[in-house]
Amino acid sequence: MYIAEAGNEEVEERRVDPTSVGRQVLALQETVNSGRVTLDPATGEELRKMLLEQIDQVDSWLERAGRLARPAPLGQHPVAEKMAAKFEGRAEGQELSFVSVMAAYRDVLQQTHDSVRSAIRNFQAVDEEHGSELTRLSGN
Repeated sequence: MYIAEAGNEEVEERRVDPTSVGRQVLALQETVNSGRVTLDPATGEELRKMLLEQIDQVDSWLERAGRLARPAPLGQHPVAEKMAAKFEGRAEGQELSFVSVMAAYRDVLQQTHDSVRSAIRNFQAVDEEHGSELTRLSGN
């Protein structure tokens, strides 16, 4: 995956390692699942809704991308057929095609959404535990 960064006058392209992103999401999941991360429900709900909106947007892009992943009507000669196949592969099918990159992005969004839900549950569990302990200590 490539990301273009705009500086003052130049645009630099740098390659983003998808496995690095996957490792970061996995590390987040492990940290949340261990109970070390909690998220208050109000803030977590806002974050969860933003992630769902982004997931819906990516789903829409993926649905529309199907229209791009077809041979372009460039003609019946060998050059046109090669170019049409090239365009079709870039839309869908190649490792760095639009569909492949967006599908991987959607997976990351879904995993992040799931981690946010887990962090909210962690907060609620800690809150209930502390509430029970306070009740016990107060003698009620």
